[in-house]
Amino acid sequence: MSQLDEMKNNSFPEVTLEDWAAQAEKALKGKPVPKLNSLTYEGITRKPIYTEVDLEGISPVDKNGSADWTVSQQLYPGTSLEEINNQLLQELQKGLQAIHFFVKPALNPKALEITRLEELEALLKDVHVEQVPLQVYTGSSATAFLNLLKDSSIEKTNLHGIIGTDPIGELATSGSLNEPLEQLFDEMKANLEWKKQSGTSVKTIWIQAAPYHNGGASSVEELAASIATAVTYLNALMERGATVQEAASEMAFSFPVGSDFFMEVSKLRAARLLWANIVEAFGGEEEAQKMTLHATTSVFTKSNLDPYVNMLRTTTEAFSAAIGGAESINIDSYQQGSDVFSRRIARNTHYILKEESFLSKVVDPAAGSYYVEKLTHQLAEEAWKLFQEIEGLGGIVDALQAGFLQEKVKQVRDKRLKDVESRKKVLVGTNMYANLAEELSNREQKHFAARTESAVIQVERITQMTLSQPFETLRYQAKEYAKKTGTKPSITMINLGSLASHKPRTDFAAGFFHVGGLSTISSPSFSSLQELGAWLKNRPSTDYVCICGSDDTYGNMLDHVLSLLQKHPVKILLAGLPDAERQANLKNLGVTDFIHMKSNCYEQLTAIHQEMGLTSNEA
Repeated sequence: MSQLDEMKNNSFPEVTLEDWAAQAEKALKGKPVPKLNSLTYEGITRKPIYTEVDLEGISPVDKNGSADWTVSQQLYPGTSLEEINNQLLQELQKGLQAIHFFVKPALNPKALEITRLEELEALLKDVHVEQVPLQVYTGSSATAFLNLLKDSSIEKTNLHGIIGTDPIGELATSGSLNEPLEQLFDEMKANLEWKKQSGTSVKTIWIQAAPYHNGGASSVEELAASIATAVTYLNALMERGATVQEAASEMAFSFPVGSDFFMEVSKLRAARLLWANIVEAFGGEEEAQKMTLHATTSVFTKSNLDPYVNMLRTTTEAFSAAIGGAESINIDSYQQGSDVFSRRIARNTHYILKEESFLSKVVDPAAGSYYVEKLTHQLAEEAWKLFQEIEGLGGIVDALQAGFLQEKVKQVRDKRLKDVESRKKVLVGTNMYANLAEELSNREQKHFAARTESAVIQVERITQMTLSQPFETLRYQAKEYAKKTGTKPSITMINLGSLASHKPRTDFAAGFFHVGGLSTISSPSFSSLQELGAWLKNRPSTDYVCICGSDDTYGNMLDHVLSLLQKHPVKILLAGLPDAERQANLKNLGVTDFIHMKSNCYEQLTAIHQEMGLTSNEA
């Protein structure tokens, strides 16, 4: 037998899950494998390994459409519509495949002001709209923008894409609407009738998951709220004479995609599954069960600090969107701006994923994955449970009026913020690995103001935010303090023992302070009290010192060092976490607080800021 034949006949020995678990426990030094499980914000237990057993009773999700997606990029307000038009024309020649913007009355701070026909014509001058899909989000009503379109010279029969409204999404964002929902539902039906008459194929309802996502919701709340909103619109249109086919086909969905790669892939797949089940339950045919799904990189996960990191975040998020099967994807610029460079990088990210990573060549590459298929169905099941709770309250509007959905979102947001503050959740460049040499630009504020004038329906608004906000506040406070006083807020690091022994805690503590905008001044490595005593006579003038050393060094030197420091009016921090009895003893000797892995970093830094007088200097 030849060597090749022998290789073909050989096979790897069969390995069972039990065999794997036994080897894993060895690596865990006796700890059980379930210790590797983790609980997601969705309440789903994530396991370290998935097998065919996890797919028992599960049918793979059917991926609709092709592997490719439309390259979308939101247009932002500029100095003039003429300049935005010029930008649009250039970008359409350089890979842009859709005309995507928000228009007032949408509350998005990046919405364009287009209220007159000449403004619409200025924006779309020389643009061949019959060749490029429109993606226009119109806020609580699409009627005003559609009326401009009706009066324009644009050929309506060739229009395609979305010119869509989501009044319930606007209600969740702002807390109020100035028009009765019944009136807005009447407008939806009128827009559908206009479509029939004009022959245009644009969709006029665009359900936004962003109000929930940007409020801190998990994928479960996003999915449940979006589906509940769609059901409300389905019922409203059908009550006004539309068929289920007409109503369902009128809707498109937009989901922000965050940083949890597999969860976001599964979220988009679960959305299609849920929507198909809903439309089928309404009696809709197979074509109407297909979801028009747009994805956008998350605003919630981005930071003003170290903004180039946002390039990496948008890349992984767009990767999730592509694998999850989005039909069009908006990749935002790394600094949410409109400069040529950042928009070009964002646009070319699409083509890296398409042409160099070949994501546009394979339909649903996640299909059949034990992990993704299981997670998809778990998400769908949890979202369906929450959807039923919402329906049990009377639907999405009643759930918002009762504060039910807001409380669900708040519970998850609070967990997320707690994890960020304690650095269990890492935001690179923000709550870990801060670059104090970074020149901070003016802090970008994103306002989603409520409509208070003539409001006819009001609910508690879902506050829109970003995960980076707590630490950004600290950094900008420190910046303003340095600007006003000419002195950077600093902490002196007192290093005990050899470099090798104190360096781990010195580095940890320095990084801890840096994410709060506090500079560190590092002392030499002291091996004797005499050296330290001499240095203290001329030490840098700071209100805080942080002692860093190994446990052994602390045992030999720490009490004596604290005695020396009692002669100096400083607050003393200690890197490390002794046991409770030792902590009490050290506090009696002058230690103010302890800096360690289990610290709530944000709370401790906030206290230091207050002590230093930085809190009144917030940007």
